[in-house]
Order: sequence, then structure tokens, then C-alpha cells
Amino acid sequence: METIELSGIIGMVALAALALNFLVGIFIWSKQEFKLPYNISFLQLHKFTGYTAAITILLHIVLIPLDPKSGFTWGDLLLPAWTQHQPLANTFGSVAFYLIGAVVISSYYKDKIKLPLWRTLHFISYFAAVPLILHSVITDPKLEDRPIDWFDAEKLFVLLCCLVIVTLTVYRFLLIKKKA
Repeated sequence: METIELSGIIGMVALAALALNFLVGIFIWSKQEFKLPYNISFLQLHKFTGYTAAITILLHIVLIPLDPKSGFTWGDLLLPAWTQHQPLANTFGSVAFYLIGAVVISSYYKDKIKLPLWRTLHFISYFAAVPLILHSVITDPKLEDRPIDWFDAEKLFVLLCCLVIVTLTVYRFLLIKKKA
């Protein structure tokens, strides 16, 4: 297996972890509690899926320049607008990474910052979903600049995860309107 393929698979794991994180977050926010196995709380599950997503996103990114076929440099990871392959898709990925990074870092320091600031920073996750979805959908996983294969199993999995995130985001904003 090539490094770039491994990076793509890890990226899909990250996307699945984020979709699950959105789902658990909605349960926490809407106060829909039910028993989870082994006395795991929703908050523990939310932290686990969030940190799993963060770690797998980092792995996804770090593996790319290790594959000589990718044409990526370490500098391309920070500012991918001028990359050799798929600069738009990679820029969307970077924007999503930076926004998700702000959410993860603020969550790590939640006890040290004021709750209204933390909530505002945590709310960024909904805005990070837009570039994340665009990156996930339009990226050619082999970096060969091929057109999107809408019926590829990996792309269908990505679309399913994106659909979950979009549905949960819409649901969340509809609930905000109802409560107002």
C-alpha cells in the first residue's frame, strides 16, 4: 500500500470520527441521554471521538509529503494554495484543519477560558464542516487529478459521512430557531 493511499484511508477514518462526534455533540446539546455500554458518558464519547478525529487528521496530513509521488512539500501543508495537485481541494482541507484545530485547542483549555468564549469557539465546528465537506468530496484520493467518481465505494462513504454532518448541522440550527 502506498503512503498516499494510507493517508486517504486515515482521512476517511477522521471524517467518520467527526461525523460521530457531531452526532454525540447533538445528543449532549439536546440533552438526549440514554445508557451507553460500560458506563461511558456522552461527554467521554464526545471527547474520544473528537480527539480521535484530531489525531487522525494530523496523521492524514503528515503522511502526504512522505510519499514522493504526492509532490507535496512540508510547506505545502501550511499553505496548499499553490500545490502541484488539487490546490483548491487542499486549500479547503487546510481551512477545515485550522478551524477544527481552534475547536480542539479551545476544548483542551475549556476549564481555563470563560464559558461564553469556549462556546463561541466550539461553534466554529459547524463552519469548519463546509470546507471539510468540500475537501472530502472533490479530492482525488490518489492525487492524480481525476474527475470525481461518484460511485466509488470510498467516495460513497465520504458522501454518507458528509450527509450525516450536514443533516445534524441543519437539525441543530432548526432546534436553535425553535428554542428562540
